[in-house]
Amino acid sequence: MKKIFYTLLILAGTTSFSCKNYLDIQPIHSLTDANAIKDLATAKASLGGVYSSFQNDDWAGALYCGLASKAGFVRFNTVDYDMSYNQLTASSSWTTFYKSLNAANFAISGIGKLPDAAVSQADKTVLIAEGRCLRAWINANLLWNYTHWWADDADIYGLLYRDEVVNLSNMLKARITVGESYQKIYDDLDFAIANLGDLTTPRYVSKQFAKALKAKLLLYRGGYRNTKADLDAALVLVNDVLANHPATFSMEANLADVYTNSWDSKENLFVKYLENDGTRTAKGGYYYTYYLSQIGGNTLPLPVGGTLTAGLVYGLDWFSNDPRWPVVTGPVRAAETWDNVNRFTFKKVARLGSYAGKLANPIDEKYAAYYFRYPELYLMKAELLARTGATPAQAIAPINEMRSKRTTPVLAALNPANQIELMDMIFKEIFTETFLENGSEFFAAVRFMKDGKPWIVTIKNGVALQENKMCRPIPDAEIVNNTLMEQNPELK
Repeated sequence: MKKIFYTLLILAGTTSFSCKNYLDIQPIHSLTDANAIKDLATAKASLGGVYSSFQNDDWAGALYCGLASKAGFVRFNTVDYDMSYNQLTASSSWTTFYKSLNAANFAISGIGKLPDAAVSQADKTVLIAEGRCLRAWINANLLWNYTHWWADDADIYGLLYRDEVVNLSNMLKARITVGESYQKIYDDLDFAIANLGDLTTPRYVSKQFAKALKAKLLLYRGGYRNTKADLDAALVLVNDVLANHPATFSMEANLADVYTNSWDSKENLFVKYLENDGTRTAKGGYYYTYYLSQIGGNTLPLPVGGTLTAGLVYGLDWFSNDPRWPVVTGPVRAAETWDNVNRFTFKKVARLGSYAGKLANPIDEKYAAYYFRYPELYLMKAELLARTGATPAQAIAPINEMRSKRTTPVLAALNPANQIELMDMIFKEIFTETFLENGSEFFAAVRFMKDGKPWIVTIKNGVALQENKMCRPIPDAEIVNNTLMEQNPELK
């Protein structure tokens, strides 16, 4: 137990990225007297520490390539594709997520204790709202990856919920129910919605992101369970963000600009950002090319004969015939100087690598993880309309509006003849627009239906979906050392 505790503390203190208007302030979230939150500067630095914790690959390539493999579209990770993971082979994301959660709780707690003489109540409320939105984002990822996020409120396999900084006195803790888990996240998001400001930069959370995240939580569960109350609530939030957001948040006319501009694209609502401070090439370029570290060895080298698949084992016929295909796929290479083999894969997230990227003209160094982009609002609205009684023409309208705003490449309007065609079109649009960006394809593959079964069954050649395996197992270290922790069923 002590080993886990001290590991968390060490991990929490190892990042050194700066943040927001706080670029001249060293981020903090390690628990030392020197790093105590004492004033506005250190309060902002503590929030910077939360953002800096997202730099790990488990917040990007490892996570999203794993979800894409679970969906069955690629086989970048065979264990995820087969859902054959168990307690002993659990991914490292658990520790990574709780490292970030510890940082968020450190910031929220410390800021909350500041006297009014140090920070005004108004400033303190906004800072806490930012911390709570970040905590909600972290818990949402824990929920989606390690719990029965789809289940009834009473299901016992919810979050291992922590709202305190980890110490030896609180390491032993049991899970809360699924219903309690959602409520904890919604409470944080509602506070953020009430108190956060509007989007100013996609590198940091905002009121609009809090609304979009809550809508996505409601849609994923409500779409899987067909619960109209959740779907109606999500639609209200999506419509609100579409109607009320800064003009700087909008569609890019040219799709290529989305990925060239990377974290600076105006389509981003929240994005993972890497600063130019030397850390991009840490550990041989692992953080710099976090997607390539997952994709490169499993895709077709260039030049080769035959069909260039970009690693797709399903959906190639959809995607390769889509006008977006040549924009988002192409040759990429590894970060190391000795590996100069070009590989054909999704260049939107894995491009020239550390070495060739620095030599490119213009320099190709901006590798983002797209946590939420503007097009998802249209995709969500279309699905929510389709699931709450709209006609096919009404439901496809948001997607056609999205496609009309993308003038390069030109995307023709979609015209579904019936409800079945409508749902298939929405599902395929989620896949082609957001693949490998934030895990959307996996959650769509289990909530959209094909011939009366989840799409994932068709994608994986008729292999039945084992519901309990939609989430990952809790790692062995947590189970062994936290004796109150209950493993997810069938994943021991």
